[in-house]
Amino acid sequence: MSKLLMATGLYLSMVAGVCAQQTTPSAATRAVPKNIFEALEGEAPGQGHVVIYQSDELRRLVGVVSGRYGAVLGREGNTSLLMGYRIQFFSGNTPSSKAEAQSRAALIRQLVPEYNCYISFNAPFWRLVVGDFLSMAQAREVRNRLLGVLPAWSKESYVIKDKVRILNYDPTADE
Repeated sequence: MSKLLMATGLYLSMVAGVCAQQTTPSAATRAVPKNIFEALEGEAPGQGHVVIYQSDELRRLVGVVSGRYGAVLGREGNTSLLMGYRIQFFSGNTPSSKAEAQSRAALIRQLVPEYNCYISFNAPFWRLVVGDFLSMAQAREVRNRLLGVLPAWSKESYVIKDKVRILNYDPTADE
């Protein structure tokens, strides 16, 4: 009798296991979570159950890019002013710094005429910055390309955050 009960119990547990496997959604059929909260709170076999207690306001804000990034600071015709990146190729405060900034700008204009050069004076420094880039990666790529031709400038060139002028800026378009 006990062997019959054990065999029946074993059979029932195998049938229950097969049924459970058939009703559990596979990874391919599971719904894709809409946000990090759904991804963490979802149940999966063998992974436990997570409950997150969070205000609806915070849930609404998570994953949203702040409005200050990518915001247009101003417009002039078809040019938009935004926060972005430029490459600083010179900064000096000697009597010859203005001439040095101008000569470097002339050389850069010859090498890469597609990028604007900006010379500014903020006492006591003359500064030369190049380009208008939305991402640091774009600025680094151009900096590396220019340093391949002008390696002597490598120790005094930096990618800096600055206000940039972007022609025909469309915030909905991918970079």
